[in-house]
Amino acid sequence: MKGSGRLALAAAAATFIALTMLQSAHAETVVKGYIVESNKNQLKLTLEQATKWAQENSYLLKTANQNVDRNAIMLRSAADELKQATRRDNHEDDDDSGPGDAEAERAALKRYEAAASTYEEAKKQIPLVMDQLEFQTMKAYYEAITAADNVTSSKESLELALQEEKIALAKAARGKISGNAKGKAVQARMDAERKLAESEAASQKVVDNLSKLMGRMQGTVYELVDIPTYSKPKALDIELHIHDLTSSGSPALYKQENAVKQAMTEASYYNGTAISEYQLKALDVEAANMELAHTKQQLAESLKAAYLSIQQYQAQYEELQRNLQIARDEQALSENKWRRGLIPGIEVKTNEIKVKQLERKVTELAIQQKQTEFTLFKPWLM
Repeated sequence: MKGSGRLALAAAAATFIALTMLQSAHAETVVKGYIVESNKNQLKLTLEQATKWAQENSYLLKTANQNVDRNAIMLRSAADELKQATRRDNHEDDDDSGPGDAEAERAALKRYEAAASTYEEAKKQIPLVMDQLEFQTMKAYYEAITAADNVTSSKESLELALQEEKIALAKAARGKISGNAKGKAVQARMDAERKLAESEAASQKVVDNLSKLMGRMQGTVYELVDIPTYSKPKALDIELHIHDLTSSGSPALYKQENAVKQAMTEASYYNGTAISEYQLKALDVEAANMELAHTKQQLAESLKAAYLSIQQYQAQYEELQRNLQIARDEQALSENKWRRGLIPGIEVKTNEIKVKQLERKVTELAIQQKQTEFTLFKPWLM
């Protein structure tokens, strides 16, 4: 029995060690289908998982949730206080009941309504903060894609510069070009190397910012798999859309509408005799209404601008597609000429790079479209 127990213990220990080694050999495992397992220092990251991690890591979201809990406690306390004040005021056997108790109940009701308003405002902050985090993560994710594309473009430019330098050095050795021409080719290669180093540093900075936002380890290399593609904008009645988002109850107007409500509550509870103080409270109501009207006007203008940008993106996309087709035709033609020995290979490479860079411009346009559409339907993020 003792021997079999030792064997079982040894087997369990071996299993634990094996599992530990297996876990350390991978950067991440599959989490709800969001992450595709990769090697130790690289993982495939979706935008959905990036957003999920950002929300889990967000100090702002944690604070907003705590604020809801805190205000819920304060609301319950105000409700208890109002209940006690109402009970005292309605107590038939209390000889002291009178104007003082009525005033106490009035004050308790005012505190309760203020606490209820604050609690509702705290609750409404949660979805707004989550929208903000989603947009912030989207921007960081897409910035990382753009930065990686810039690195690729810089590598292509360096590859071309190296070929041109090699050709220039060979020609200079045969006396076919001047020293000045050779120097320009060398300088162009050096500039391309410098630009590549700068783009790599910028890309790493952007990726580190994304890691920080998600609460992940710095230095992690991601394969960002959600590359946006451009799509024709859907039909939208912009005037109706503006009406919906500038009507009462819109999340974009909640703070201003709540300020009007609070100002009106303050004015309604005023029971003093000073005319000037009452006039000030009336002015507070007027100022809150003016701020609400101003916000509505600014919101409408922002929505129109976003809608116009999306329409302009369509024209830009169509132009890019035309230029891309021309570039692809030129690439195919240059490849045919190169096979027949009519042009050097560097011309083929130049046309190939031109096509790839135009394709990346289409991706950049798709990124602009996605972000603008997001704010068009959630303008409180503007």
